Amino acid sequence: MSIARVFSLSLLLLAASRLLGVVRDAVVATQFGLSGHADAALVALSYPDFTISLLWGAAVPAVMVPRMAGKAADEIAAEAARWSRLALLVFALAGVASWLARVPLVHLLAPGLHGADARLGARVLGLGALLALPAGAVTMVAAAALQSQGRVQWQYAGNVAFNLALIVGLLLAARLHGFGWIAVGIAAASLVRLGLLRRVLRGLGPPRVGAARWPEADGLRAAVLALAASGLTVLYTLGARALASDNGPGQLGVFHYAQRIGELPLHTVFAVAAALALARLSAAEAAGDRAGALERGRQWMRSMLRVALLLGACGMLAAPLGVRLLFGWGRMDAAAQHELVRTMRWILALMPLQAAQLVLAARLNSHRRMLDQVLGYGAGLLAMVLAGALLAPSWWRAPAAYAAAYAVATLLLWWRLARHGGDAEASNALLLTGASLGLGLLAAAVAPWQASSLPAMLAQAGLGVLALGLGGLALLRHDPIGAVLGRAAARRYTGKV
Repeated sequence: MSIARVFSLSLLLLAASRLLGVVRDAVVATQFGLSGHADAALVALSYPDFTISLLWGAAVPAVMVPRMAGKAADEIAAEAARWSRLALLVFALAGVASWLARVPLVHLLAPGLHGADARLGARVLGLGALLALPAGAVTMVAAAALQSQGRVQWQYAGNVAFNLALIVGLLLAARLHGFGWIAVGIAAASLVRLGLLRRVLRGLGPPRVGAARWPEADGLRAAVLALAASGLTVLYTLGARALASDNGPGQLGVFHYAQRIGELPLHTVFAVAAALALARLSAAEAAGDRAGALERGRQWMRSMLRVALLLGACGMLAAPLGVRLLFGWGRMDAAAQHELVRTMRWILALMPLQAAQLVLAARLNSHRRMLDQVLGYGAGLLAMVLAGALLAPSWWRAPAAYAAAYAVATLLLWWRLARHGGDAEASNALLLTGASLGLGLLAAAVAPWQASSLPAMLAQAGLGVLALGLGGLALLRHDPIGAVLGRAAARRYTGKV
């Protein structure tokens, strides 16, 4: 399969996986509304992914992929076998520990849950973790091995299968009025995804004869450093969710839904832009063109800030209709939808900061500046803790603490990149400041403008779609990275060079 076709298929599967994740959340919301039951389900559903991301997620792609790229199939199989053994051992123990500590874990992740809701959440979290943690960790090893061969589409195909199986489990839980079916769904979905990727990985053949059974010490040290950087960003989300839960039953769900839907477009676009921008940046660096590499980096930052501004503004207008279509069924009444739209608009205002942090982290990572990322993310987490402690409990405490984390981390990452690269990118710094202030003012301006009728929602969404279309065309014509995408699309669909 050609690189272009693999890239296109990967993007399609990535989008499908993330959309199914939104459907999964919509199923929880429509079946349980904004309630303690919904918060318990969300804690149990998200616990395996958050734990694997926190303790394992960055180690696999950051360490395994460079070590396996360009190697023979039997060497890749041997490296994957070593890391799989480690993953199985560590996360089987983590699963047992999660079962034993299920009650304090639920209290830590959702302090607003009490009584029967807390007990249900603890039981499902513990049962699901027993299989989901080791299966998910081994799955990431298989995905990294396939990624080293350029077969990234299988990772996203596995996530599609995972979400489909999990949606079935959620529907069974609601249909049969048995909360335990959620744990069955989590375990079954994890095994389905693992089985798919392991089956593809077996095509590499047996590991090289005489290979070591465990990862080397150098690889483990690099993994620990990579995890220290990426794991801190996972804590941003966990911390904000816990602060939201403090406001009472259902509030964890409000933040969770608002964050997942609000951030989905930006992270999907970033996956495309990063593939293009990193290739151009790496080519300039490989050629020894320092000035060209700096300009490519500045272009990438500028493009993502423009995209973030556009997506944030349009998302604020389309939020009422989007929430109505996804969550306006079952037990999510108008008041619950209003809460979700309100929080989502403030999370959308953070898009420029999130875009800047994504680009800065990727550029620092390309220079192996892991410690700088640990410094920035750690400072951001400290800012979140301080904001959460100082702010009074209210619906806006979680978004405000979340914003504090991104603002402080982005500032420090920008400073470290400027010191390393010798360029503070003043024009992009002004663009980030203006975009953040503009979206904040827009969120405040549209806050009283909460459409309640369907025609009003359609009018707002139509205005947002029109702005998105015009802005997208402008980016495809005048933005450097957007122009690359525009030319590629023109060649693909018109045959013109």
